[in-house]
Amino acid sequence: MKAFIESFIVAFSMYSKIPMPQLEWNEKNMRFSLAVFPIVGVLIAGALYFLFYIFTHLNFSPVFFGAVAVFLPILITGGLHLDGYCDTVDALCSRKERSEKLRILKDPHTGAFAVIYTVALLILQFGAWCQVFLTPVCFYTLLFCFIFSRALVSLSLVTFPCAGSTGLASIFAGNTSKGVVKYILACMIILCLAAMFYLMVVAASVILILVLASYIWFYFMTRKHFGGLTGDLAGFYIVVCETLVLLTAAILGGIMA
Repeated sequence: MKAFIESFIVAFSMYSKIPMPQLEWNEKNMRFSLAVFPIVGVLIAGALYFLFYIFTHLNFSPVFFGAVAVFLPILITGGLHLDGYCDTVDALCSRKERSEKLRILKDPHTGAFAVIYTVALLILQFGAWCQVFLTPVCFYTLLFCFIFSRALVSLSLVTFPCAGSTGLASIFAGNTSKGVVKYILACMIILCLAAMFYLMVVAASVILILVLASYIWFYFMTRKHFGGLTGDLAGFYIVVCETLVLLTAAILGGIMA
C-alpha cells in the first residue's frame, strides 16, 4: 500500500500541478506510477463535468464555456502534454533525419511550426467545446477520453521501445512493475469502454475505431521517425487522442441532436 501511495504522489507530481509532498524518486516509489497516471484524467473529467454543470445552470454562453474548457486541462497539467505536442510537431515538420528530429525534441526553443499548429489545435478545441455545449449528446461519453488517453500512453510506455535510455519515458518505463501495471491499465481501458458503450453505443463505436487507428499510427510513427517512444511523443499522443475524441463528440452531437 505504501508503494502505491508513493507512486500516486510521484505520478501527480510529474503529470499535474496539484501540490504533492516531496519525494525522492526511486525504483520502489515509481513502480506503479504509470498505473496511477490515468487518475489525473479522472480529475480533469471531474473538473469539466463540474464546469458543464455550473455553466448550464447559470446560463453562460457556449463561447465562455469553450474558452474555459480548453484552458482547464492545461491548468491542471501545467501544459506538460501540450509542450510535448509542440516539440513533436516541430520535429515532424522539420523533415530531417532521425537524429536531428530527436535533437529538436530536446531543443528548448519553440519553432514556427509549433506555434502555427498549436494555435490551430486550440482553435479546433475551442470550436468543438462550443459545439458540445450546444448539443451535449456525447458530453458524458467524451469525458472518458481524458482517462483512456492516459491509460493508452501508460500502456505504450511499458510496451513500445524507447528512443533512448536517459529520457523521462525510459526512466518511468525502466522503473515500472510492468506485469502489474499492464493488468491495471487493461482493466482501466476495459472499464472506460464499457461505460462509454453503456452511455452511447454509436458514439463509443466510432470513438473506439478512431482511437484504435490513431494508436496504431502512433506506434509506427514513433518507430519510423524517432526509433521509439519519448516523453514528448507520449504528451503529443495524449493531446491528439483527446482532440480527436472531442471533435468526434462535437460532430456526432450536431448530427444526432
